[in-house]
Amino acid sequence: MKKLLLITSLLMLCVMSFAQNDYSVVKGNVAEKNVNISIINTSFGVSSDDNGDFIMMLPKMENKVGLLFSCIGYEDTLVSVVPNRDTINLNFKLMETSYMLDAVGVGADKIRHYSEPSYVICDFEIYDDKVFILQRKWNTLKESRILVQDLWLYPIDTINIPQHIESEKIITDCTENCQLIGKDSVYQIVRTDDSYKLMFPTEKERYNKVLNNIIFLTDKYIYFNELVMDGYISNFFRIKKESKEKEMMFVCNDMKSYRDIKVERQWHIDHPMLGGGPSADDWERFVKFAWYHTKDNHLDIFDKTLYYFDHFNGKILRYDEGMYKLGECDIVYPTKEDFWRYKIYKDKAFGKFYTIFGSVVNEIDVETGKTTAVAKADSWLTEKIIIYKGTLYSVTMRRNALNEFKSYIERIEID
Repeated sequence: MKKLLLITSLLMLCVMSFAQNDYSVVKGNVAEKNVNISIINTSFGVSSDDNGDFIMMLPKMENKVGLLFSCIGYEDTLVSVVPNRDTINLNFKLMETSYMLDAVGVGADKIRHYSEPSYVICDFEIYDDKVFILQRKWNTLKESRILVQDLWLYPIDTINIPQHIESEKIITDCTENCQLIGKDSVYQIVRTDDSYKLMFPTEKERYNKVLNNIIFLTDKYIYFNELVMDGYISNFFRIKKESKEKEMMFVCNDMKSYRDIKVERQWHIDHPMLGGGPSADDWERFVKFAWYHTKDNHLDIFDKTLYYFDHFNGKILRYDEGMYKLGECDIVYPTKEDFWRYKIYKDKAFGKFYTIFGSVVNEIDVETGKTTAVAKADSWLTEKIIIYKGTLYSVTMRRNALNEFKSYIERIEID
């Protein structure tokens, strides 16, 4: 995704005069160079210059926009603005921090990082109480490997990936098998004696067709989440294994947001930004993630109890597999801001559910709906998060002292 148009100081006067009608100019100083100022939940943003100055443009509206200010060595700072006037000035200093700083009243222990200078971490998965880290050598698509480590990130084994496999990602699928997804094929990671190997290759197209939309299996049922209209309609249903009978369970219909996105797209076409700016497609992706993201209703199971997180109506519903209702409660979200992402993480070992807002991990009490901050995690540039056995694992991209992006894996104990 392309970044939002970066406006330089040389265009300042032109921008200010042009923006009087349709755009709001957000500018200021953060007293530090190379600070990333991004629009929350998107990859759109700018960086501060050597003097700490920054400037960006937002379309005028009454919607709140979350701006995240982040820089290595400093606390992430979230600022909410309403771009309904010509100019918004933001001037402040970032707070210095460290990974062990308890800045929000919650703590985390035993944080470790793993990085390799000549390799980039593409993905990771937890399987068989091991952490499988997919790495690719810089500037190549064919030189890849999988590092096998224990849950404390100490090395155990290395799986060398043949060069004909163009690795894309690594997953644990609905059958609870760990799979390496390649460009054309899928390979299962299998333990043989004291080592792990890639076995049982399957055509990727066939694999996706068989497992498409399946979220989990039980002894009696196969559970599906069918996404329609870019995910703005979610149809949750299940099929009984013996009779093949299909049973609809829940439907989440957020077509209003979908229509609003199309209205924003047309608005962008009718009001072009000076210098071109993002394309209509880029703008549509931006407003989708920034303001009209899907509610991501979530269906899960633990200890034979079904949990349905109905974010559209702000509730948690609990059922047994006979669909007898065991209870429901209202979800007390960490924030009422519209730009919060409705994402649920399950610790499949402990049966606990979490959500993350900003850099704070919140545990959800499924009986009361209350969310409680339990740890701090730098999740803004995180590619993937897994919570397992009371520990959060994540792969993150972050700038180093040379202003280069480096990948690392982080481990934070939260329980």
